[in-house]
Amino acid sequence: MVQKRYLLVLFLTVALFLVNALPGWAAEEGRDEVEVIVPPQGITELDLEKEFCVYRGYSGAPVEVIVESSGLRLSALKISYDQHNQLLTAEEAVKLETEKMIATGERMVLTSELVRLPEGGEITILEPEEMRLVVGGAFSYHLEEETIQGEAGFTLWGPEWVMEGERFDGSMREEHVTAAGSPMIRWEEGILQGEAGTVITYDLASGQITAEGPTKTRFYQDRGVHSSGD
Repeated sequence: MVQKRYLLVLFLTVALFLVNALPGWAAEEGRDEVEVIVPPQGITELDLEKEFCVYRGYSGAPVEVIVESSGLRLSALKISYDQHNQLLTAEEAVKLETEKMIATGERMVLTSELVRLPEGGEITILEPEEMRLVVGGAFSYHLEEETIQGEAGFTLWGPEWVMEGERFDGSMREEHVTAAGSPMIRWEEGILQGEAGTVITYDLASGQITAEGPTKTRFYQDRGVHSSGD
């Protein structure tokens, strides 16, 4: 149960840490120091009155945000931070890395309430077991409600199963994921495939699957070897 919900819980932790840690030009007492590295010929724009900063890199030389104490690293060609509204936006070739997670996409937006990949992206958990989520369209995680949403096609690889569909939503608090739009869930012994109007819900805690609408289920069996050798 803990392993199955680990992907979004870790993403939540990283998001809150980044938003609370920045800006990078000053480390207040009780906060971890954040280092923002802009490459040669890059651009740094700081508006101390409006509490707004923009860092720009270029192709092959992104801006990097490093939190040394945690091993967290965020890189992108453009990173802006609005301290007053606690809004961080990373754009173009975005990559967020920790010791246990890698998240990539073309755009990432972090606030104290919401994590968004507006154009989709990929999140890979490395520990305790590898899990991977690829979303073709907008992905969002509402921090307080602990709910997730994704659209324009997705694939979620778990330790022993794969779930696909056109869109999904779920609750980490209630520990379930619901897929719609020709959804499918596949495991070692079988596959459950739904049509366009079918909705499949996977209970992460119990492993129970519920489908509403037309489905086809196939099971795979090891036939073994007959005494004749066939």
